[in-house]
Amino acid sequence: MRGVGKALGAIALTAAFVTTTWLAAPVMAATQADLEAKIQAMEQTLNQMKSQLKQVQTTQHQQAVEVASKGKMPSWAERMTFYGDTRFRYEHTSYDDLNGKTKSGKDRFRVRLRFGVRSQIHEDVELGFRMVTGADDDPTSTNQTMGNYFAEFSKWGIDRAYVKWTPSFVPKKGFMFEFGKVPQPFMTSKAIWDGDVVPEGAFAKFTFNKGGSWQPYVLGSYMTVEQAGEFSDNVLAPAAQLGVKGKVGAFKLAASTSYTSWGDLGDVNNLPPNLNGTPTWTEGGGTRTTNYGVWDVYAKGTFKFAKKASVSLWGHYLTNQDADGPYQDKDTGWAAGAGFKYSKFGFKMWYKNIQADATPGFIADSDSGYVNRKGWVASASYKMWKYGKVQLSYYNTEPEDESIPGASNPSQTFFCDFVFKF
Repeated sequence: MRGVGKALGAIALTAAFVTTTWLAAPVMAATQADLEAKIQAMEQTLNQMKSQLKQVQTTQHQQAVEVASKGKMPSWAERMTFYGDTRFRYEHTSYDDLNGKTKSGKDRFRVRLRFGVRSQIHEDVELGFRMVTGADDDPTSTNQTMGNYFAEFSKWGIDRAYVKWTPSFVPKKGFMFEFGKVPQPFMTSKAIWDGDVVPEGAFAKFTFNKGGSWQPYVLGSYMTVEQAGEFSDNVLAPAAQLGVKGKVGAFKLAASTSYTSWGDLGDVNNLPPNLNGTPTWTEGGGTRTTNYGVWDVYAKGTFKFAKKASVSLWGHYLTNQDADGPYQDKDTGWAAGAGFKYSKFGFKMWYKNIQADATPGFIADSDSGYVNRKGWVASASYKMWKYGKVQLSYYNTEPEDESIPGASNPSQTFFCDFVFKF
């Protein structure tokens, strides 16, 4: 811009000088030839200034292009979307006695960190992964407890690594196939799945009338639970779900029914590292638990009665149709809840009653006590700004059956969470 300014200044000075000289000359002394000569000199000077100005503009444009090209991100980076969050939690838990067994309460500060990337490597193909804090052998926890003499948070792993294919030749991309460790694909609740659990395997979903007011879908999956050697020795869990999402005016509905066969999970040598309330017994010289064939029904309705206000109700029922062993009658569970939102405020309350053999304990909700647990939960939240939220939660739960081995003491837990998104 300095070069352009100088060129314009030179043109202005030249024009002023020529004009002043021409006007100052005595009119009677000027001949026709003198006037023509002065005009030609002025035109030559102006043409020279225009040429210089054009050169300056060309140079500046080239410099701007070079700067832009140097500052441009590589194409592989432009395809990537980064996301994540950090949660800071204060936790207080107290316990009641159970069958004469006491348990000390605890207070602790905890941190959760999650960071992920999605990359659209093709118009039909997405790759994704996410790194998260938490124990390697516990899929239900992503927390790190503070207070280890300032040592580093050492438990850190990848909880998502997947490829997703949504072919363009299917109308409105109504078909989706995912493979790997994928974001939760099922319509579900904490009656079965803890929010931190990320299933693994192959998942295919077809949505009918995608983009319409009502969108039925069918989801089929083949989950990998344990790799024990040859394919026939592995623990695999096929599952299917039928569901629908729809909207009528200010009312939204989401409903589904599912069946999951957990294969040989529960047989001797096929127990997960964390039973989390699932009872065991001895059979054939080894320890085992029940087998699982879980059928469930879920529904949630939301009504937006004002521009910034809505209420919701949901319910979830499940039963283990393959329950066996000494506790096979403990094969059902249910949960129900309600929520209210107004502007930046939110309130939720729900109740659960999950019997010991109703669903696998290793994926059950950890905050509310896994399986063989009943009780209620209440939480209130406030969204401080777009990427920040504070939430207070209270859990009051107890064993569904105190006599079952592995039953944990009744407890009251309070959480104060501050969540910040990247």
